Amino acid sequence: MIEAVDVTKDLIQYNSISANSNVSIADCLDERLKSLDFTVERIVYRDAAGVEKVSLVARKGRGRGGLALLGHCDTVPADGWEFDPFRAVIRGDKLYGRGSCDMKGALACMLAAAEPYRLSDLKAPLYILFTSDEEVGCTGAKMIDQRSKLYNQSDVRYGVIGEPTNMEVIHAHKGAVSIRAVARGRAAHSSTGKGINANLTMIPFLVEMKAIYEELTTDPRHGNADFDPPYSDWNIGINDGGTQMNVTAPLSVCTVNYRPMPGQDERALFQRVRDAARRCGVDVDIHRLGGPFLTPIQSEVVQASLTAAGRRKAKTVPYGTDGLVFCSRMELVVLGPGDIKQAHTIDEWVKLEQLDRAVQVYRNLIERFCV
Repeated sequence: MIEAVDVTKDLIQYNSISANSNVSIADCLDERLKSLDFTVERIVYRDAAGVEKVSLVARKGRGRGGLALLGHCDTVPADGWEFDPFRAVIRGDKLYGRGSCDMKGALACMLAAAEPYRLSDLKAPLYILFTSDEEVGCTGAKMIDQRSKLYNQSDVRYGVIGEPTNMEVIHAHKGAVSIRAVARGRAAHSSTGKGINANLTMIPFLVEMKAIYEELTTDPRHGNADFDPPYSDWNIGINDGGTQMNVTAPLSVCTVNYRPMPGQDERALFQRVRDAARRCGVDVDIHRLGGPFLTPIQSEVVQASLTAAGRRKAKTVPYGTDGLVFCSRMELVVLGPGDIKQAHTIDEWVKLEQLDRAVQVYRNLIERFCV
């Protein structure tokens, strides 16, 4: 019998921070899925640094519909810990280790939840998707969306992402967009007047970025009271490479991290950015990692999740998940063990009770949609 605590401890021992290859932990998860009679498809790719990565798509059962359980196996780095972050430790009612909360605990719960069901029990298929590189841009989810035969040949409508929510049901989160604007000049000793200061080109562009920020954070037309905070992140960064005071800056870079909310007119904002860049002589690149998702409260997966988790009301969160990618194909909820406040922290932990609870909730959902 699979115990979620034991599997979580096993998964934590793999140093699968996003900069590393995740092949070892993917092999472990692949083996465990196959031992549970899942058909497993490996999506292999190399990241921008040339490091080999693997995402897994597993299916058990045949037919139409069903349910997908989704999680990622990479973690953020683990610097500054007082003990080995890749050796799980139980203290009292908590399990410590990098990934215990975000989100190897949830992966273990998904495996434990799936264990009791034989192929003959399933009237609709159960899918489990374990991705790589969620922490650095959801690349593994994108590879599944682009390359997976099992995923793209399915008609699965409902999915549960196991990110830490304290077992609250999340039916919406914000999107993710990165904007990078570059102004170019020519370096020279500032006393000569021979250089071209890229910062002077960038300043008018920054004025427009600040105007958008103020509009998004103060104009009720852009707000959404279902979120906390009720406005979109429009986080502006500037960098001229630390050019010395007596040198005209040859390069000036502005970055904007934008988290759109459901219903916002993203295209209009993007056009304002492009228009400002054109006026100011700035090169701009807008990369839309993924849009916000909003699953209607009346959706079957939201209502079934509320019942399974014993909750009265679905909530929203301001951060993003692999739902940025998978929301184009499925109605999603985010529902998992652990507190997001513990994710990415030194001495990250998850309560043992939450792991047990997650196993039961996931089983209830498997019963509802697959059995």
